[in-house]
Amino acid sequence: MKRLLLPLVAAAFALLAPVSASAHPLGNFTINRFSRIEVSGQRLYVLYVLDMAEIPTFQAGRIDARAYARRIARRAHLTVDGKPVELVAGPTALAQPAGAAGLRTTRLEVLLVGPSIGGSSRIAYHDANYSDRIGWKEIVVGRTAHSTSDELRAYPKSMLQSPLDITSAQATVAPTNDPVPRLARGETLEAPDRVADSGFAKLVGRRHPGSG
Repeated sequence: MKRLLLPLVAAAFALLAPVSASAHPLGNFTINRFSRIEVSGQRLYVLYVLDMAEIPTFQAGRIDARAYARRIARRAHLTVDGKPVELVAGPTALAQPAGAAGLRTTRLEVLLVGPSIGGSSRIAYHDANYSDRIGWKEIVVGRTAHSTSDELRAYPKSMLQSPLDITSAQATVAPTNDPVPRLARGETLEAPDRVADSGFAKLVGRRHPGSG
């Protein structure tokens, strides 16, 4: 039992020390979420990003990206013209950048695949993932819609004490000629900037997925 407690005690004491520059800007206990709802052709997609700080990452242990993706899909609720539809977990990209006190943080990207739409449709989306945890919560609709946090890559300094708390969104969408949303390059995903230099983060183009 003592052996099991030692890592937990060490991590707790380490995080009580002064926070280093690499510590998560929203706090070591936060779980942060972002959703971008897009349409490619007639298909609905949700690009979902999960950013976990040091303590949640430490508690999670080894992260099974596919298992997390399925859990996220179950708790991301979408209706089209008033009817509930299923979101299916698609490709994932996982990285664990270094955080404070020698611990890691987690960035997981998941592409949730929704149904096809025949024309202009009214959608309603609600993210019920980690509803009991504090952190940044953001939803945007559209491929080019601006993300205040640059999809959880850089949080505005002016909002660190009062992070976004958006868990639901409604919009009217229609078929497009846009390509299917793409994720980052899996394990080579770069560490995010974390804190923006101004009120709005500079947009960064998405990377293409790796082969396979």
